[in-house]
Amino acid sequence: MSGKKKNKLKNNQKEIFAGYLFTIPSFIGFLVFVLIPVIWVIGISFTKYNVFTGESIFNGLKNYINIFSDTRSLAALKNTIWYTIFCSIGNTFIGLILAVLVNDKLPGKINIFFRSIYFFPSLVGLTFVAIIWKAFFQTDGGLINYYLDILNVAKVGWLSNQSFSKVSVLILDIWKNAGMSMLLILAGLQNVDKTILEAGEIDGTNGWKSFWHIIIPLASPQIFFVLIMNVTGALRIYESIYVLTGGGPGDSSRSLVMLIAEKGFTSFDYGSAASLSILLLLLIAIVTLIQFIGSRWWVHYE
Repeated sequence: MSGKKKNKLKNNQKEIFAGYLFTIPSFIGFLVFVLIPVIWVIGISFTKYNVFTGESIFNGLKNYINIFSDTRSLAALKNTIWYTIFCSIGNTFIGLILAVLVNDKLPGKINIFFRSIYFFPSLVGLTFVAIIWKAFFQTDGGLINYYLDILNVAKVGWLSNQSFSKVSVLILDIWKNAGMSMLLILAGLQNVDKTILEAGEIDGTNGWKSFWHIIIPLASPQIFFVLIMNVTGALRIYESIYVLTGGGPGDSSRSLVMLIAEKGFTSFDYGSAASLSILLLLLIAIVTLIQFIGSRWWVHYE
């Protein structure tokens, strides 16, 4: 082997070694903060764990069986699925509509103004937003019921009625997160080739047809990313429910994450909390897998 080839081989080996060195911090972080805790939680989910003494008694699948025989766990599971469907679709759809509306349809400064207005709620802390919306949702002194009363509409118990408790969380979640969805989808719309839209106009593809047959296919990768982000966010929804309704009335708005926190840090039932956490992890994995399989038919990367 010639000297040049040897030097080239050494340089390649050095580059590979340097690459591995750069990945070591990320790998250690993943190992310490993700992989080991997940394995630990899986182990606890099969035990009756005493947090005060550290004693754990193996009880097999009992914690998992209890989930499907416990009315509170089933209610939290149903609520989480409800949030996942309506919050993710609502945030993605409204974000898409807003992105289309502010995609160079208005003069420059006005366009920037409306983009800022729509995106601003995403910058505010969720807890502060939820406190404000809780005041809006009050039955007697709330701003929403005030205007409903002006329109001669009966007052709604947004936070005290089981039929409306999840709806109030949905309204807050969309108001808070639709702006972020808009910004991400807008980034995709900005990359749409204007000549394609102009060609569509020449061929008579205007309005709804242009939106459905040109804009959505071209921006589908960004829409898919936003949908994934909104689905995983809805599956982990917690703060807005905690501040608005506290999971009530009853368990009508309680999510899985909220029940996990209650089991783990209030009841100190770590075995049940761990099994619920694994259930949530599996639910996230299944929903994400379904989305990726379904994306083959509507997401276009070219």
